[in-house]
Amino acid sequence: MIKFLKLYEKFGIFIFIVVGAIVLSIASPHFLELNTILNIITQGTYAAIIGFGMTFAITSGGFDLSVEAVMGLTSVFLAILIPVVGIPSAIVISLVIASSVGLINGLIITKLDVNPFITTLAMMTIIRGVSLLVAGGRQIVISEKSFMTIGTGKLLGIPVPIYITMVLFIIFYLILYHTPFGRHVSAVGSNENSARISGLNVNLVKIAVFVLISFTAGVAGTIRTSQTLIGIPTMAPGFVLIVITVTVLGGTSLSGGRGNLWGTLFAGIFISMIYYGLNLLGVQIFYQMLSVGLVLIFALFIDGIRTKYLEKIKAKGIKV
Repeated sequence: MIKFLKLYEKFGIFIFIVVGAIVLSIASPHFLELNTILNIITQGTYAAIIGFGMTFAITSGGFDLSVEAVMGLTSVFLAILIPVVGIPSAIVISLVIASSVGLINGLIITKLDVNPFITTLAMMTIIRGVSLLVAGGRQIVISEKSFMTIGTGKLLGIPVPIYITMVLFIIFYLILYHTPFGRHVSAVGSNENSARISGLNVNLVKIAVFVLISFTAGVAGTIRTSQTLIGIPTMAPGFVLIVITVTVLGGTSLSGGRGNLWGTLFAGIFISMIYYGLNLLGVQIFYQMLSVGLVLIFALFIDGIRTKYLEKIKAKGIKV
């Protein structure tokens, strides 16, 4: 059973992708075309990018519901700043602003000892309000067409968002699995009290994690804004559900201490496949959202079974 759970954690999402690919290949003869595959992967990059940050948050024992609001905030500031300071500077400033939301989240959670769920839920509402206030309650059109390169451009036939996703994946992978900070994140999520006793600066680790996830939300917001050339203060309503689904379905345990970035990456592609398949069948958006919710429930169910079983095994003194 232990071997099965470990195999599922590592390779379960690949099984879903293979099954999904087979079904879609039967439903549409065009599914295996290169452009279709690239489109599915590109659409999956948004959730995957923020999922990298959410993987860190959940691995550390935290949570962040404010990511979709951060996307909207980033979008608004990009639209305002690009005509003033240019595209590169506008992106840097907007990402710094996005990351500052994570800093505020981290400080409230660590210094005021407020629950991450409550903190980020409240921050989501606050940031959404700030975005609407700054934008004057309207969408802001971006006139610089060259900005679209980030979201719609291609390099060697491959969409730019895929390159951005892979660069971020490599960076986050190295941080989580090959640096002391990554080990500290896992240690805090596994047992926060033990981490404190061992001398880790738990508060600093948590703050850094929330800055990272807000940064990833800012990157995703930048890509989406580039595709539409519109600053949208209410961008991606409900997107946090997809991000959480991608993270948990990918094998990151809600109990903390164990993150799976590979799973997060491919879960993003799988969720994109679901949307593509349902669009192909002419299913309405309401049912598409329902299907993602059901996938999340399934992922939580499997995670719950895995956590309970491993706890029983550990209680018997068996090393897992």
